[in-house]
Amino acid sequence: MAISGKSTVTVDGKAFKVTIHSDMATSGFSVECSEIGVVSQGKTIRESLKTIQEAIILYLGNHPAGN
Repeated sequence: MAISGKSTVTVDGKAFKVTIHSDMATSGFSVECSEIGVVSQGKTIRESLKTIQEAIILYLGNHPAGN
């Protein structure tokens, strides 16, 4: 059964909406922040949210205006 849901992660006081999908191929989860075009993954939902937060931090470090 596929799981899909929405959540929010906060980076530097700004909330980013993310979408979580189960990844049947890896038995894990993929997560995307379509607002800035960042994707990540993890074995659990919690891990996926942590890795997308880290990916957003890296993205914003390279694109300070968030664009």
